[in-house]
Amino acid sequence: MTLIFFGLVALLIARIDQRSPAIDLSGNAYVIDGDTLIISKQHIRLKGIDAPELDQTCGRQPSLRNCGQIARQALQKLVARTDVRCEGQGRDKFDRFLATCFAGQINVNRIMVETGQAIAYGDYRDAELLARGRRVGIWVDAFETPQDWRRTHDGVTETSPPERNVVAEAIDTVIAWVVGLLGGIW
Repeated sequence: MTLIFFGLVALLIARIDQRSPAIDLSGNAYVIDGDTLIISKQHIRLKGIDAPELDQTCGRQPSLRNCGQIARQALQKLVARTDVRCEGQGRDKFDRFLATCFAGQINVNRIMVETGQAIAYGDYRDAELLARGRRVGIWVDAFETPQDWRRTHDGVTETSPPERNVVAEAIDTVIAWVVGLLGGIW
C-alpha cells in the first residue's frame, strides 16, 4: 500500500508539472489584429473570442467592409493610452498565451464581442447575443465566421484540436487504473 501511495503521489506531481504556467502580464499593448496583442514581447491571444482576420471583408457587394481592419482598429482604441493587464493560462497552437485582458477595469475580450468586433468562441455568449440583437459590428450584415474564412482563404484554422499529450494520457490511464483498483479495496 505504501508503495502504491508514493507511486500515486509521484504520478500526480508529474501530472501537475504538465500544466502551462499562469501568466500575468501588464504594460503597453501593441495590437496585431482583433484578437491578438503583444505585451513585453509576449504574443497574447484573447481567450474566448474570435475576431475577423485582417484581410477579411464583411457585408455584400457593393458595400463590403474590411471587418478585419475595423476589428483591429476597435481593439487599438480600447487599449490606447492605458496599461493593459492580461491574466491567463495555457497557449494556443501558435504558442501565444491565452488570456483575458483588461484596459483599466474594462474586460477587453468581452467588449470586443459586445460591440460586434468578434464572435464568442467558448465564452461571452451573452455578449454575442447582445451584439446580434443590436445589429452592431459584424452583425450589421452577412459575414463568414473567422474560422470559416480562414478555412477557405488560407487553409489554416486556429481551432484545430490540440496536440495530444501522450505522457499525460498515459499518466491519466495509470491513475484511473490505480483508483479503480483501490476503489475495490475501500
